[in-house]
Amino acid sequence: MENKQIEEMNIYEKLQAITSEIGVIEKNLNVEITKTRSYKAVCERDVLDNVKPLEAKYRVYSYPVDRKIIDSDVLVKESEYNGNITKTNTLFMRMEVTYRFVNMDKPDEYVDVKTFGDGLDTGDKAPGKAMTYNSALGMWE
Repeated sequence: MENKQIEEMNIYEKLQAITSEIGVIEKNLNVEITKTRSYKAVCERDVLDNVKPLEAKYRVYSYPVDRKIIDSDVLVKESEYNGNITKTNTLFMRMEVTYRFVNMDKPDEYVDVKTFGDGLDTGDKAPGKAMTYNSALGMWE
């Protein structure tokens, strides 16, 4: 497709073309739940490496235009070993993020997509995990 044809496309045509060209993104990430249980997932980097060149090709710019924390809590897990009780705190956060996809050839033409993501972490990374899920998977599922 020539640049002139791409420039004349509306935002819906551009998004459809991007979606058509993405294809299947392999699940290259191994997520370990326990030493004996794990599952395969799509990595954010793999999604971005597939999507961003196509956004550039079709002249679409995407960015998070709005973020909201929907829910957050501290989950406490107690475990006992040799009579000793250990408590582990895990931060849970659910976020709503609205991504805007702008037609760079007609900047007043855009589509907003609302996505949701959850993050769990025993440290301070729950917000980042929730955002990663939003950016990687929510936009292009």
